[in-house]
Amino acid sequence: MAPTSAPSGTADRRMRSGARARILAALAVVGTAALLTACATAGPGQSTAPTGPGTGVAGAAPVPIDDERLANPMVGDLVAADGYALRWNVAGESVAFFLGGSGGGGGCIPQPHAIELDQAAAELHLGFDGPDPAMACTADFRIHGWELALPESVDASQVWTVLLQDLQQPGTIETQLGPDDILTSGATADPQPSLIPDAPTDGAAPAPIPSDQLPEADVSMQDASVRWIEPGRRLAVLLGGSGAAQCVPTPISARATGPGTVEVAFEFPSGDMDCSADFQLYGWQFELEEPVSGTLPVEVTVTGATAADSSTVLPLQPDELLGTP
Repeated sequence: MAPTSAPSGTADRRMRSGARARILAALAVVGTAALLTACATAGPGQSTAPTGPGTGVAGAAPVPIDDERLANPMVGDLVAADGYALRWNVAGESVAFFLGGSGGGGGCIPQPHAIELDQAAAELHLGFDGPDPAMACTADFRIHGWELALPESVDASQVWTVLLQDLQQPGTIETQLGPDDILTSGATADPQPSLIPDAPTDGAAPAPIPSDQLPEADVSMQDASVRWIEPGRRLAVLLGGSGAAQCVPTPISARATGPGTVEVAFEFPSGDMDCSADFQLYGWQFELEEPVSGTLPVEVTVTGATAADSSTVLPLQPDELLGTP
């Protein structure tokens, strides 16, 4: 049954040409049919536990993809064929899953569980809770999406089997995710343009952040802190200390150590030093050679920034950006 009202909002305005309208119409038919099938087969009190064959380790809870990225025409093209689509969001680390259905969302559409990884079988298992048959769902149509972080990094150069359990009806849909199935735009967009200059083109060496682009110095900022410059790709590390440059730790490198972890290394100065008592805030930007998710929280471990040669683990949210005074 076709929807009784036309798509609205940003996607509608961007797809008013004849070709875009035909894609959206086909997508709506497929997605609504899938939704009605799921509603007809779902039963009250359906279990929230995965019912598929997954025996692997589960990743983080699904994170909804924002409307701006869902309005990307490429997403509509992907979903048009089957009513759903999945792509690597960050290759080998997280998957973007898209689904067409009622604009009401929530209980009106299948809801994904955390994705499970079976490394030995080269399989990803994704279970769903079916729509609530008691829900009064709107007849409008839209695309929904989630970012699904894997529990650990995998080899994205190989083909992975993906088992979708109870998506459109009870049972398993088998599909594949290959090295070329990468979401090329939208899923890691910077939520706020940065005023910090671009990093060096080679992206290898840490670059100092000019003092006029750092927050106002405060003695409480002596310990290391972290902010995003470009979420998932460029990281700022701030550190307070003596105004004497020879007394300041030297930044060495930053690298992703997993889907949601980054390690930043400093070398603390050694030997006899004449350090002034004044306080200054320093900052460096690091470009990650292998990006992490720009839409999920990460943990940043900073080493070598103190004389004790200890490490500090700092949580970093996607919206924690380095601003200017």
